[in-house]
Amino acid sequence: MSVPWKILIVDDDPTVHKLITKKLSSDDYDVQSVFDPQSAIQEMERRRPDLVILDLMMPKASGIEVCRAIKTNDQTRDILVMILSAKESQDDRIKGLELGADEYISKPFHLAALTRKIEYMLSKKV
Repeated sequence: MSVPWKILIVDDDPTVHKLITKKLSSDDYDVQSVFDPQSAIQEMERRRPDLVILDLMMPKASGIEVCRAIKTNDQTRDILVMILSAKESQDDRIKGLELGADEYISKPFHLAALTRKIEYMLSKKV
């Protein structure tokens, strides 16, 4: 990979950030992380990530709002969105995918499976 893929992690859990950032950085991805939806929107406009890993349940605003903002904006609609959420019912999955998310993974997750999904999603973006 000549230019590293840019990935934005949006989650209010520092443990999730640390775990995913460490793994993806070691795999040569360009990883940025933010802890709230407002910062996510600003960071997306600034860096234009290739993929956003997005938690649904965060204080102040929902990841659903972030997903909707990404997928309804002509400038950002091509950004891949992977929802990573403790909400694991079929209804939650369907709602996330209906909002335009490209993938939905439930917490707790297996790091190897997560990175495999990321690789697959980005390979389709080429």
